[in-house]
Amino acid sequence: MKIQSTEAKKGEIVFRRKLAQQQLGGVELIDDEFDKAAIEKILNERMTKTYDQISALRAKGIPISPYIEVGAERGQRSLVLENDLDTSGVAFDISFDMLKSCEYYASLYNKKKLPFRICADANNLPFLSNTVPFFYCYETLHHFPTPVPIVNEIHRVLTPGGSMFFDEEPFKKILHLNLYTRNKSYSTKVLNRSVFKKAMDYFFSAQSCNEVDHGIIENDDISLKEWKNAFKPFSERNVSLTSIRYITTPMYPRKNPLLFPIAYLLGGTISALCRKAGKIPTDFRPIHETLMCPACRELEVESGIYIEGEAYKCRHCGLSYPVYEGILFLFTPEKLRELYPELVKNT
Repeated sequence: MKIQSTEAKKGEIVFRRKLAQQQLGGVELIDDEFDKAAIEKILNERMTKTYDQISALRAKGIPISPYIEVGAERGQRSLVLENDLDTSGVAFDISFDMLKSCEYYASLYNKKKLPFRICADANNLPFLSNTVPFFYCYETLHHFPTPVPIVNEIHRVLTPGGSMFFDEEPFKKILHLNLYTRNKSYSTKVLNRSVFKKAMDYFFSAQSCNEVDHGIIENDDISLKEWKNAFKPFSERNVSLTSIRYITTPMYPRKNPLLFPIAYLLGGTISALCRKAGKIPTDFRPIHETLMCPACRELEVESGIYIEGEAYKCRHCGLSYPVYEGILFLFTPEKLRELYPELVKNT
């Protein structure tokens, strides 16, 4: 099974560092990207959507605390859960710079409580098995060659009866030809194009964006078969497909014999709420007690870590993991040197 390459991980880190410098510091490093005012408006819209969706899940009786948000970026959605939904959890991302920017956005949106921020690799989640009742992510799983190994990791960490929710992920367009490459996703030409041009781009253009230029995976060709494989570990699956905004249908059961084939051919976005088999516990460990040593995990040993001074230490092997500017780094020592050599020098 294909996994995310080291180069793709480095691309995420470099690109998002530039993005943070541009959108917080006003240093223009990347063409055709949202500026400070534009991204702040978008983040506010995302926060409102997150509040509505996660509130609806809670109303259905789904435990949402403690939570882990995978691919949290700036942490704006985790800020909503911490401050507006009175939960506790982790904003998890491979980009230190994005997680660090959470402090700015917390101040901007008047959110007093920060999430616990962890910089690590979603391919190897540094959490003990069967410990966390709720995972969620938005626009994250398509940054991997396939979502299967990431979803498998989430399933491992979920408590029995725990839930995974995700939204705004793509599934493959069958009726599509790459006849030309369109302008970059956030360029003025793309944002202001006519309805006809949007339709032409949707069916006949190849994607172009700054992420791809930096080596980041933008996998818009995840087939529905691949998504089904990702959902296999779960006992309950509530999956919805949306095409061209207005066509929405469940993946299964296929209630409408016409809408599913249309969505299958046109492609679009997929969202899901999946439940792990078993009975949900009556109480849960504090999120700090769910952390696991990534180095021991590579040796197929699950060992917890604990706070010692200004770092976290493994109970089994004794390795320490640094907290840098309020963010815990949970990479193996080798991976930390590979992805964040400047941090190793500083600490």
